[in-house]
Amino acid sequence: MVVAGASGDARLAVKRFVQICVEVLNGHRPATHLRRLSMPAEAAEVVAQGLAGARRVADMRRPRRPGERRHQRPGPVAVLRVRLCEPRPGAVEVAVALITGERTWAMALRLELHNQAWAATTLRLL
Repeated sequence: MVVAGASGDARLAVKRFVQICVEVLNGHRPATHLRRLSMPAEAAEVVAQGLAGARRVADMRRPRRPGERRHQRPGPVAVLRVRLCEPRPGAVEVAVALITGERTWAMALRLELHNQAWAATTLRLL
């Protein structure tokens, strides 16, 4: 049975994790900061996804050709919407809509409760 919504603890963990992901994407934190918020077995993949997303944002901000100037630099990555559900106690799945400039992205993630701490098991940037 899937319960719509999520517990208060799960919501708080999601808010913190998404905020740190946005800081990574905007270049304010290194992607390695996601490691301590991830399950050890999945940490390398979570960090790799954060790093790939940060590189994509940085590429969008660079001129396409030498000497070319961007008329309008894309703004920082921001959260448009967050949807989450807790399919079972101790696991929360999240879909996040992000925007930077005129580009919209999606981020999907899963956090699980282990030893009374929420940790990421999956992170995907689309």
